[in-house]
Amino acid sequence: MKLLAALAVALAVALAIGFGGPVLAEAWLAGFLLWTLLGVGAIGVLALGHLLREEWLAPIRPPLEAAARSLPLLALMALPVLWSVETLYPWAPETGGPDEGLRAAILQPMGFRLRAAGYLLVWAVLGWRLARPGRHQGLSALTLTLLLPTMTLAGFDWVLSRDTAWYPSLQGFSLWVQGLAAALAAAILAGRPHPDSDGLPGLERALLTLGLAVLWLWFSQFIVVWMADLPEESAWYLRRLGDWGWVQLGLALPALLLAIALAAPPDHGRWRMVAVCWLLLVQFGAHLWWVLRPDAPVARPSPWLDLMVAAGLGAAWLLWCLGDRSRMPAAEDPRGVLRTWPKVDAADAGRIGKSADAPGA
Repeated sequence: MKLLAALAVALAVALAIGFGGPVLAEAWLAGFLLWTLLGVGAIGVLALGHLLREEWLAPIRPPLEAAARSLPLLALMALPVLWSVETLYPWAPETGGPDEGLRAAILQPMGFRLRAAGYLLVWAVLGWRLARPGRHQGLSALTLTLLLPTMTLAGFDWVLSRDTAWYPSLQGFSLWVQGLAAALAAAILAGRPHPDSDGLPGLERALLTLGLAVLWLWFSQFIVVWMADLPEESAWYLRRLGDWGWVQLGLALPALLLAIALAAPPDHGRWRMVAVCWLLLVQFGAHLWWVLRPDAPVARPSPWLDLMVAAGLGAAWLLWCLGDRSRMPAAEDPRGVLRTWPKVDAADAGRIGKSADAPGA
């Protein structure tokens, strides 16, 4: 299935590069970012689970590992974006002008392509290493240390630089946090943890924490721009509160608030956790579209084309993940719920400590 998915994406890439115009390039950019944020978000969730030794990682580890190993396919999906830089980014055709300095030096087509290749290579290596069996606390700390700057810079390069007056802010970091929340929600829907799983309360808390983090990042960025009254940043929001306001205020924000309200009470029922996951995925897709689409420099595809391209790329991505069978974790509990680290009671911990202190241990 992995080979079939790669061939399907390769054919779609060839058609998009050979026959696609600006409209298809715009739709492809949205679909590529959607699935890339999910794939990199899965790497981040894996790293957090390993680093904190949380039990909630066990039942959702297989789908997270499959998504983490999907970066080679996502790198293939990136080719039409890299091919169409001059179409997708208004700064690319410019050879000089009033915008000089560091920004003008950074935003060059060749530099953009090299940085994109570097981001994808780093994420692919991290995903492959984290998806191996065992516990990876040291690697997880390194992974989070590398994901934070690379995702923030990639968010600026791929999304925010389309506004030529915009400078780096928390928006890139916000996209990464939304990718974490969406990846966790998708892994829960795919992993279907047992209702009696020991890790279920941890999953509930993780969903609520990430949902609140997304809301706080949205609110804090808006308040900073509002209070500072910065013309460039205000214009960025005003463009999105006009014809595009319904996407954020009518779809993304209500979905996020409802997800937080459902996730806040403890002891979720199965239907409530499923509802929270779907609401987080809805707000993720809607907010990404709201951030990306108003700054299209040449053409804006219809929502139906955006949906069709994203669904086609998503079908290939899911086919790749289904073909990537995860290795079995270290232990399995009596209910059939996979557990990454076996539990150690107090007596066992004491015996382990004594044996470690013994001479020659």
